[in-house]
This record gives sequence, C-alpha cells and structure tokens, in this order.
Amino acid sequence: MEARSAAVEPDGEREVYLASARVFVAGIVAQLCAAGCFVGVLGAIFTWDEHSALFDFANSAHGISKPELGFLFGPALILVLLPVVRRRGRHVAYTRRYRARVAAAAALWLVGLVVLLAHLAGLDSEYSLQAGAYVGTTLISAGLIATLAMWPAGLRTGAIDRRGAVRA
Repeated sequence: MEARSAAVEPDGEREVYLASARVFVAGIVAQLCAAGCFVGVLGAIFTWDEHSALFDFANSAHGISKPELGFLFGPALILVLLPVVRRRGRHVAYTRRYRARVAAAAALWLVGLVVLLAHLAGLDSEYSLQAGAYVGTTLISAGLIATLAMWPAGLRTGAIDRRGAVRA
C-alpha cells in the first residue's frame, strides 16, 4: 500500500490544488498560446512554397524564412505537458506531477523563445521581418509568462472524491 502514490488516498480521494483565478486563467492563456503556435507552424507548412505574411518569419528577394518542422513538436508537447485546471464548483488541479509538468512546459517555452530569437538574429540584413516573427515571439513570451503564473505557490490543497466533490 505504501508503494502507491501519496496523492491517492485509500478511500479513492485524490489530492488536488485548489487553484486560484490566477492559475485558472493562466492555464487557459498558456493552452491558447500553445495552440496558436501549433496552428501558426501548420499554416507555415501548408504555405511552404508561397509567400504568406501571416506565417513567414522574414522575407527577402532571395527567399522566405518560415518556421521549421521542429517548431511543430514544441507546442504539441507543451499542450500535452501543461497541467489541466478543471472547472468544477471550484477550480482544481491534481497535485501529482503538477510542479514537474509546469517546470517542463516553462523550459520548452524558454527553449522555443531562445531558438526563435537565435534564428531571427541569424538572418541577413536583407531580410525584412514579417508578421509571423512578431506573432510567434509574442505567443511564446505570453505562453512562458502564463505557464510561470501557474506555479502553485500559495495554493491550498484539498481532496476530490470519485463523484467529483471537492473538500478543502
């Protein structure tokens, strides 16, 4: 019985964070930013051979700078990793691996931001930035901030039973 996770109690209850409005809103914002990045990279893939100011990072007479395929996996992985804050009578999030998931998602956001800025900085001066560079940078930065706002500092814990009833 001791080998089981401490988050699951013997009577079927699971330990949860009683999430504040900050954590609930930050979770939604982070998920929307990751979904926006995912859609942006898909849009760049679908318009690969064409100029598309919305999905291009930069443009010049010699070519187009678009997100590479590797940018597709980052937002998808962030969407999988982000802990879900559930809407019930109270906002709750399971405590099991919550901090590790938030830390991993924040690290992915940070890596994506560094890779994007390094890519943009490596472009020649003949390139002019397009909307995709600004939108991508904004989405990644906002996603990082929202993910960091999900950190459970100061959150109280409670328990949720199999029927979904939450108690502090």
